[in-house]
Amino acid sequence: MAGGGLMWLAAALAVAGILLLRASWARPVRSTPLNLCAWLALLAAAIVGGVEAGAWGMAVTALVATGAAMLLLAKAVFEQPRWKRPAKQPREVDGSGNDPKTGLSRGIVTFLLAGPVALAVSTLFALAARIALIATGASEADGNVAVLGLVPLVWPILAFALLMFERRTTQFLVTGAVAIATLLPVVLVGGQA
Repeated sequence: MAGGGLMWLAAALAVAGILLLRASWARPVRSTPLNLCAWLALLAAAIVGGVEAGAWGMAVTALVATGAAMLLLAKAVFEQPRWKRPAKQPREVDGSGNDPKTGLSRGIVTFLLAGPVALAVSTLFALAARIALIATGASEADGNVAVLGLVPLVWPILAFALLMFERRTTQFLVTGAVAIATLLPVVLVGGQA
C-alpha cells in the first residue's frame, strides 16, 4: 500500500468500521448509532479505496477489513461476555477431565465451522460454478474470474447463515448439504472441464 494517502485513509476507515461493529455487538443490546457509524465507515472505506485505485483499491480495503475482523474473531474465541452467561448447574465430567460442552471447545468448533470449513465449502461452490460456466461455453478465464469473485461472496454468506443457527446439528447439516450439493458437479464433471 505504498503511495496514495487515500489508500491509508481507506484502510483506517475499514479498521475503524470493524472496531465500531465489535464495540456495538459486544453490548447486551446492540447500539443502532454505533452500527450505523460502523457501516458508514466501511462504506466510506470502500468508496475511498475505489476512488483511489478502482477495483484494486476496493479489494485491498476489503482485505484490511477482513483481516481486522479475523483478528477480533480469533481473540473472541477465547472470551464469552459475562452478560450472556446463563446460570448453569455444575455437571459431571468424564474420567478424562474433558467437558465437551465448555465454552472454549464450543467456541473453537464454531470458529472452525464459520472459518476454514465454510471457506472450503464456498471454494467447492465456486469450483462448481466454474465447471457449469465452462460446460455452457464460457472460456476458462471467465470461469477462473467467477471462482475469484464467488469465494469472497459465498464465504461470508455461508458463515453468517451458520452463525444464525443455535443448534450444532443444524450447522453441520447445512454445511454438509451445501458441500454435497456442490461437490457432485465437481466430481462428476470435473475431469471433463
